[in-house]
Amino acid sequence: MVTPAKPIPPEQDLARQTEKIFHAIKLSLENNDIIRAEALREKLLKVNPMALSEIIKSAELIENTKTANRDRDHFAVWDKLYSTLSEEEQNCLFYSLKKVIVPPKKIVLSKGSFNNRLFFIDRGRVSICQPKGKRQVVLAQLGRGDILGEYTFATIALCSATAVTSSEVQLMVLENSAATGWNENPELYDKLIDYCMKNGQIDEILRRKKSDKLHATRYTVSGQVTACLLDKKGKKTETHFRGTLSELSVSGTSFGIRCSNRETARALLGRYLLLNCSFNRDETPLKTLGRIVEVSFHLYNDYTLHIQFPTKLEEKEIVKFCRRPDRKNSQHHSGN
Repeated sequence: MVTPAKPIPPEQDLARQTEKIFHAIKLSLENNDIIRAEALREKLLKVNPMALSEIIKSAELIENTKTANRDRDHFAVWDKLYSTLSEEEQNCLFYSLKKVIVPPKKIVLSKGSFNNRLFFIDRGRVSICQPKGKRQVVLAQLGRGDILGEYTFATIALCSATAVTSSEVQLMVLENSAATGWNENPELYDKLIDYCMKNGQIDEILRRKKSDKLHATRYTVSGQVTACLLDKKGKKTETHFRGTLSELSVSGTSFGIRCSNRETARALLGRYLLLNCSFNRDETPLKTLGRIVEVSFHLYNDYTLHIQFPTKLEEKEIVKFCRRPDRKNSQHHSGN
C-alpha cells in the first residue's frame, strides 16, 4: 500500500515559490531580458509581499542591469538632463524612450497639428519652418542635443511651427502616455518639464522671429460668449460653453470654462466652435467660427480656451466692441 505524500506546509510552499521567482528574475537579467525581470518582480510582490529581502535585492539587480545596458552615446549627449536625475530616474526615463531613425525631408511636426511626443535629437539636423504664402521659411536649425515638441508635450496646445528633417535624424522619442506610468518616480515628470522649459528653443525662436504682420493687436473687452462645439463634419453638437470675454483681436479671442479633468480638456484641442459674443444690449452680437488652439490650466478645474479665427475679422468690425487696445502685440499662439 502506497503511503500518500504529506502535504507541503503553506509557509514552505510560499518559500519555494519565492525562491523560484527570484531565481527566474536573476536568469532573465543574465539574458538582459529586463522586461521579463520586471514582470516577474511584480509577480513576486503579489505572491509574497513579505519577501522583503528578495524584493529589494531584485530591484537592485534590475537597476544595475539597466545601468549597465544604457546607451553611453545618448547619455553623453544629454548629460545636462541626466545629471539632474537620480539613477532610478535616469533609468526610468531612458527605458521609456523609443529610438527612431527618420530619413531626410520628412515632417516630424506640422504647424497647427496635434503632438503628444517629446523628441530628443541624438544625431542629424532638423529645420524649423513657418509658412509664408505658398512656401516654407526656415527659421532655425536644430541638431544634436536639442529637444523638439516640448511645448505641446508640457501643455495642451497645437504645434506652432513645422519641423522637417534636413538629414537622416536619430531621435529618442517619449510618448506622453509613457510618462503617466512613472508612479515610482513621482518627481521625474516635473524635472523633465523644468528642463524642457529652460532648454527648449522653439518658443524663443518664434519670439525672435515675430513681426507685426504675424501678430495682431489684442483689445481689452468686456462681454459674454456662448460657444457651441461642432463635430468633425462641422455640425452642431449638444455641448455648449459659456464664458466671459476679456480680450479680442482680428485673429482670435479667449475665455474661461470649467472642466472635470485634464484629458477632457485635451480632447477639445483642435475642435471648432460656433461663437456668439455679446458685449452690450445695444450692439449686434459678434458671430463667428473659431478653432481651439490651446487650453490653459488654472486651479480648481478652471481652464482658458484660446481661440483662433480661421478667417481674420476686419479691424473696424471689432473696434466698436473694445475699450482699449492691449499693449501686448501677440497672436493667440499654438505650441511647438
